[in-house]
Amino acid sequence: MLDAYHTSDPYLKFGKTVDQIPRDATRKTPGVEQKRDQLKVMCLGTQYGMQAMTLSTRLGVTYLEAYEMLQLHRGLFSQYWHWSEDWLQHSLTSGMMHTVFGWQCATGITELSERSIRNWPIQSTCADCFRLAYVWGTRHGLTLIAPVHDAVLLEAPEDRIEADVALMREIMRRASRVIFNATADGTFELRTDYKIIRYPDRFTDSRGTELWNTVLKLLAERRQRQEAAVREAS
Repeated sequence: MLDAYHTSDPYLKFGKTVDQIPRDATRKTPGVEQKRDQLKVMCLGTQYGMQAMTLSTRLGVTYLEAYEMLQLHRGLFSQYWHWSEDWLQHSLTSGMMHTVFGWQCATGITELSERSIRNWPIQSTCADCFRLAYVWGTRHGLTLIAPVHDAVLLEAPEDRIEADVALMREIMRRASRVIFNATADGTFELRTDYKIIRYPDRFTDSRGTELWNTVLKLLAERRQRQEAAVREAS
């Protein structure tokens, strides 16, 4: 799993390893991007306990195809699955989960599902990384606007934006080293991507386009009703 992460694209690497994607393919190869996105859903979902039926529904594939994909993941990343099983059993036995910084969550068969317990260390570790990065970023005078899922939205004057982005990326890299107790060779460092958006452009996310358009439509309809009510009253 670490080897896959250290490539340019772990989902593409996984697909090639299990012969779901041609070995010489890139993301620009026709048909590969769609397959790569399917494998991303599978790789992330299965780590949290997603079952074949749910996966087949999300990907639009047969139950048998989804089952085979899950088995390929478990076979290739068996060490991860041994750890996940140990985490689940220890959490249920001890009744407590905790992060490296000491944040705790009580566990139990009636309190949390198996999927939630498997998911918790991944999400909470990410939260620890972001918490530390935000503290350091604020201390360095960066204007941090908000988290965006697994990213940070920051603001800076145009003549300083490149420097502030570089600083925040370094802060996030160092935060990951602290959280993961990284070795000197940087084996457990997280890498980051970035995108700079300059005025008059604004931040957008294609995943939210439909919802954004729906909200604008509802607001426009409400404004029309209000204006019609005012005309009738007058």
